[in-house]
Amino acid sequence: MEGTGKDHRVMVEDITVTPFFRRHAGHMPATIKLHAEIKEEKDDVVLETAITGYTKEDVHVSGTPNTIEVTLVLERKEDGDVKFHNSYFTPKPINHEKITVEHGTGLLRVRAPKK
Repeated sequence: MEGTGKDHRVMVEDITVTPFFRRHAGHMPATIKLHAEIKEEKDDVVLETAITGYTKEDVHVSGTPNTIEVTLVLERKEDGDVKFHNSYFTPKPINHEKITVEHGTGLLRVRAPKK
């Protein structure tokens, strides 16, 4: 891969040109890792991650009482979208029904109230 400034989508494209990923393209979404920072505030658990290059329509956030889950649509296809999914464990139980999501200028911020 070349220098800096590449987003996750470009990284996946670079990886898929290798012979291994041409043969195993169905496993491609597992080749990326979305780094997220989770911090605990007084009343909330906050997850922040860089998602440069993805629109609001490409990002879906959900949760359970102990996780925040982020799904990115990497590629839209007629026979089904190619997606990346990751779950992040929270340091405290959260009210997953009251998650709020901010998406702007390449940053995803998810705020979940503590139980």
